[in-house]
Amino acid sequence: MAPLARITEVAFTKNEGRFLLEWIAYHRLIGVRDFLIYTNDCDDESPALLERLEELGLVAHRINPTEPGKIIQKTALDDALHHPLVTGADWVLQIDPDEFLCIKTGAGRLDDLIATAPGADIIAVQMRFFGDSGRAKLDDGLVTEQLTRASRKDFAPNGIVKSLARNVAAFDKITANHMPGMPESARVRIFNGGGAEVPAPASGSQRFRVMPEASRSMKFAQLNHYAVRTFADYRAKKYRGTAADNDKKLTLAYWNQRNRNEVEDLAIAPHIPAVKALMAQWLADPVLAARNRRCFEAYAEIVTKAEGLLALPK
Repeated sequence: MAPLARITEVAFTKNEGRFLLEWIAYHRLIGVRDFLIYTNDCDDESPALLERLEELGLVAHRINPTEPGKIIQKTALDDALHHPLVTGADWVLQIDPDEFLCIKTGAGRLDDLIATAPGADIIAVQMRFFGDSGRAKLDDGLVTEQLTRASRKDFAPNGIVKSLARNVAAFDKITANHMPGMPESARVRIFNGGGAEVPAPASGSQRFRVMPEASRSMKFAQLNHYAVRTFADYRAKKYRGTAADNDKKLTLAYWNQRNRNEVEDLAIAPHIPAVKALMAQWLADPVLAARNRRCFEAYAEIVTKAEGLLALPK
């Protein structure tokens, strides 16, 4: 079934080629029509993978090299603001390759989520943090199949949101992180992940990074955030650095906070067979298969290089 709305997903990535096909296939299946993906300073062959995906008509890829004095995340989002895939979209979703929008209503598609929020300009979806599920490292299978343990719903950082935003004139930067940028005078309708409208403040901007406590809900949607994956992957994340130029946060304290394994969460599991089937269909292309395989090999090399960066207490 074709999506009712034209939805564009915007992302920036470095050294995450090993994870990209799963992430793209999943979001294509739930209704994303277009992908605009930026890479910077990669040494894992992911630009070559994305170039082939672009040749196959599956994504648009832009190189976004590091420039002195500039923040990679900001330069990508500034460029995306003017890209035809963004300006021509009905809705824009800006999330990262370690984030999966998990919709828990209807058939689990974006159109089902949009239907829960009639008249919404923004659907602000809370994060749910997934941990290592007791694994020291991942095998070559799907992240969403291997990592199934997550935070409790009342874990405070679950209040952090990312947004599906309607492409309307009220926003002066629809590609801003967490929520579109808007003038303080703008008044838009914001809904949570439970189909309820978030009340506007009496004064000041409506924009927020953390959902107000009284409006928190993950009834219909959550953003599965595999922020650390396993400890081997967390070291690799520290090795590559962050696009927001805040690498200092990647400490053992951050690992301990975001490695959440309190409860099992299988809400995304019904999509796994279709994701595998779509990936297999794409990987029938020998050029894509070779480049994807090289991404896995290069990522394993990076994991080895990163082994000395952090150590868990014995």
